[in-house]
Amino acid sequence: MANFVVLMGRLGADPEVRRVGSDNVAMTVVSVATKDGRDSNWHSVQLWEKQAELISRCKKGEMVYVQGMLKTDEYTDQEGQKRKKTYVKAFRFEFCGSRPQQTGAQGEATNPFGDDNIKF
Repeated sequence: MANFVVLMGRLGADPEVRRVGSDNVAMTVVSVATKDGRDSNWHSVQLWEKQAELISRCKKGEMVYVQGMLKTDEYTDQEGQKRKKTYVKAFRFEFCGSRPQQTGAQGEATNPFGDDNIKF
């Protein structure tokens, strides 16, 4: 059996690194938007240690490449309900470049890739 995920998409927000545990380990969770035809899909991606530090240099809207595996955590919410959260636990991350901007006729920024239905 295999559990392997590859994503290439745009960051939905600026990454924020947190320090967790007694070892003060770097960790961040980011949203990555991908496209499936005309539909946008949002993926929660968890990065640890060096990978968390690296992605913290990126900004909202920038293209990233992520390899990882699907994980599901179970927890109890504030109302006592059992919940599950599925996310990608990344083990590889690469920065693929800034979001190019072109200026339209009125001076507004336009997206040359046509993925304007992904809201950032």
